[in-house]
Amino acid sequence: MPFFGRRSAAALALAATVTLLTASCGSDPDTVDLAPVPVDTITAPANLTWENYNGVRLPRSITDGPTDYSAVPYGYTNTPQGAVLAAIRGQAYLALTPDSMWGQMVSVVTAPGPGRDEFAANRALVSVAGSVPPEQAPKFVAFKVTDYTPGESTTAAVDVVQEIGSPPQRFAYPVALQWIGDWRLVLPTAAENIDARPVENLDGFTLIEEKK
Repeated sequence: MPFFGRRSAAALALAATVTLLTASCGSDPDTVDLAPVPVDTITAPANLTWENYNGVRLPRSITDGPTDYSAVPYGYTNTPQGAVLAAIRGQAYLALTPDSMWGQMVSVVTAPGPGRDEFAANRALVSVAGSVPPEQAPKFVAFKVTDYTPGESTTAAVDVVQEIGSPPQRFAYPVALQWIGDWRLVLPTAAENIDARPVENLDGFTLIEEKK
């Protein structure tokens, strides 16, 4: 399954420009200049708490989501921080949702496309039940928003770092997302050959470690 191995089941590299246009007045009162305003892609989601999902600890923010907990949790802010939480939690849902709910989970968490179709076909061939043993459970520790394009159909790309095993090894896997009324994961096809990569240090990443 995606999420625990070297190969992740979620990411599509999206080229993006991290700017947001806003109106400002120029010297001519009849002229409106558009000035870029940077989007904060570095700050961690605010007011984080952590909860257990089938043996894996997942972050949740009362500020950035998810806000709705009916069946599959959803409802994230249309911000880089909301995208980060959707990327982390979406990967866990893909890997850990039991057989009785996975069809609903896929429709809520992922964007329509060939990657979703391929995942659904493969998921139907396996069975998932129970919780992840503590010694095998990944731990989410950091992220980096590598692309973010605001607009009518906002897109984002997030590298999510997790620690696995003992002694722990760090891996970063890329997750692509699109805003379709909420953040949805854009799943790659097998032909796109998206892979996780080892991470030696967390320079350039934002930490999201759970406070004890």
